[in-house]
Amino acid sequence: MTKILVVDDVEDNIVLLTFDLEDDGFDVEPARSGQECLDKVAAEKPDMILLDIRMPGLSGLETLEILKSDEATRMIPVIMVSATTGDQSIIRALDLGAHDFVSKPIEYPVLAARMRSALRLIQAKRDLEKANKELERLATRDPLTGINNRRSFFKLAEAELTKTIRHGRDIALLMLDADHFKMINDTYGHAAGDEALLTITEICQNACRESDILARLGGEEFAICCPDTNLEGAYAVAERIRQQCENTVIEHNSASFGITLSIGITTFVPSQDKSITEMLQRADNLLYQAKEMGRNRSIAC
Repeated sequence: MTKILVVDDVEDNIVLLTFDLEDDGFDVEPARSGQECLDKVAAEKPDMILLDIRMPGLSGLETLEILKSDEATRMIPVIMVSATTGDQSIIRALDLGAHDFVSKPIEYPVLAARMRSALRLIQAKRDLEKANKELERLATRDPLTGINNRRSFFKLAEAELTKTIRHGRDIALLMLDADHFKMINDTYGHAAGDEALLTITEICQNACRESDILARLGGEEFAICCPDTNLEGAYAVAERIRQQCENTVIEHNSASFGITLSIGITTFVPSQDKSITEMLQRADNLLYQAKEMGRNRSIAC
């Protein structure tokens, strides 16, 4: 139910307006001063505010200015109520961000139409924000696993590398590749391969800290950037992941199978690394050494 905060220092105005609003199915909350309005906005989080311009103490304009200067309340639509359409305060209110105004005595059908307009506008803005967030998520997340994609990984890891160089800290990079992954797809089907990738993702997430950056770079290849981590610490993380994968049985339909990882681990070398790309290439070379040495192993350098 849409919640409307009615702010007026005259009790009769609140009562009369409340009857009309409740008849239209709104949930009405009264406030009898500007300060009470601010308190109730924080506590009740209304969907809309009907705010009288002229009130003793904190005026309607002063209340509006506070509401529109606060990030938490800026998007709440406010319709100002004024005793005269010639009031210069109306212009000031609109400049401050009020959605609209109505004059007293209030003609409820007019007010209701303007409320509907304001609510539609706010809903459209919310829908747009939601759509933009979803587009951002799709642009930065791997669609299967939900973790960072390649583009997002490079952006985040480069930012961490910049911090590392600036503050003289450690940073480590892990490259992980599922062994014989094509065989899993060929033997059990691509859906089983997807299940294996999800299992690897979950194991990596459990082994990572909140500050670590986990990504699927493509196919069966993953990367982890570990800020404030030396080679020994990164190797320990890699081994936890590798051993957990080795000991996990993946169930898919009526099939059961296992999966192992080959992992290359490296840390930042000031004389060699100008970007995350150099570190990634070195970790990738170490990963292929692990493959050549029989797979299911971690190599650090």
